[in-house]
Amino acid sequence: MVHGQFFFALVNPIVALLFSLGFALIWLRWRDYKHLPVLSAGFLCLGLGFIFYDFHILVWPEGINVGANILYVATITLACSSTFLRKNQSPPTLLFLAVIVSGALPFTWYLLVEPSILARILITSAIFAGVTSITFVGLVRQKDRTLPDNLFAAGIALAFFIAILRPTLVLTGLLDIESAGGFTASDYWTSIRAFTPIMALIVATLFIVAIGLDIVDHLKGQADRDYLTGLLNRRGFETMGDEAVVRDFANSRQPAMLVADIDDFKKVNDTFGHKVGDVVIVAVARTLAKHGEAVLAARTGGEEFALYYNDIDRVELQGIARKIRAALAQTPITGLPSDYPVTLSIGLHLSYSHESLSDMMTLADQALYRAKSEGKDQAVMTPVRLHLAAGSRLQTQDQA
Repeated sequence: MVHGQFFFALVNPIVALLFSLGFALIWLRWRDYKHLPVLSAGFLCLGLGFIFYDFHILVWPEGINVGANILYVATITLACSSTFLRKNQSPPTLLFLAVIVSGALPFTWYLLVEPSILARILITSAIFAGVTSITFVGLVRQKDRTLPDNLFAAGIALAFFIAILRPTLVLTGLLDIESAGGFTASDYWTSIRAFTPIMALIVATLFIVAIGLDIVDHLKGQADRDYLTGLLNRRGFETMGDEAVVRDFANSRQPAMLVADIDDFKKVNDTFGHKVGDVVIVAVARTLAKHGEAVLAARTGGEEFALYYNDIDRVELQGIARKIRAALAQTPITGLPSDYPVTLSIGLHLSYSHESLSDMMTLADQALYRAKSEGKDQAVMTPVRLHLAAGSRLQTQDQA
């Protein structure tokens, strides 16, 4: 019996601390994942909570381990906070504190004034249920949820279920909180010591799988990005653009395309060198990203760029092109004389029919070639293409 108790006393903190270490090691490799150190801290608190309880650290005179209870509350709060940080959102800290404080007050009452193990169990479970339910609602309300998002939500939902299940079993008499050996020998505490490592394993596994999927998506995103500018590369643009076109037509949005080419870029390379040419490309990319206001932005070739839009009209698209050209004219570029002009030729296309992304790019390129042939440093819009009737040929009307 003594060996069994000692085994549980070791297993619980070891499992929790191993997960804490695992999340910390992942974070050391992927520093952009700001939620990982918080998640690691949460499992660290869980492991310390078990150590505090099983080795009787900070025990109240009546055998109540206040330190362990505080660490358990910290565990669930940190784990829930990490799910918001993962989405670059601020955790609802004040709301979490309100739940914790509203539970801490009656917990203190039933600890000092009117001691009651049952009341403390119900209050602690209510704190856990409150924090996890707030988190779960916040997660499921997020739009365009991915599989990793759903896995994190599942982990929080499981924690909420456990917070509700145990007090329910106590209230229905299925779990006894009293025994001849005291609370620590009760069915309730035995269930906690036996099943908490299993529950922690399940929740942590869900989180680890989600993190793994996040890393895969991150690596895939890097493969779809241009190394120099940080914009999408052609593959990434075509992959995401094809999906966007289908989605936007299905939602009755009007897609549009802007393609741009740096005028006389070969002359820049030949005169000032390729390093300065790279500086020019980066400057143009930043201008397009900042002032282009596009859904997707890509560097599709050496000095060629493409921007994808939805739900935009011709006037707005032409206005964006003017803004881009004006902003670029005011952008100082290191390595070039202050009076050296860096200009863009731009082709614009607004889709009036169910065209593919490839078709839209081809038509925008035709407008770009026209801008080049007519003197460069300008934006040209493709003609309006109207369907006269179902199955009829397209009639073209030049309104550029």
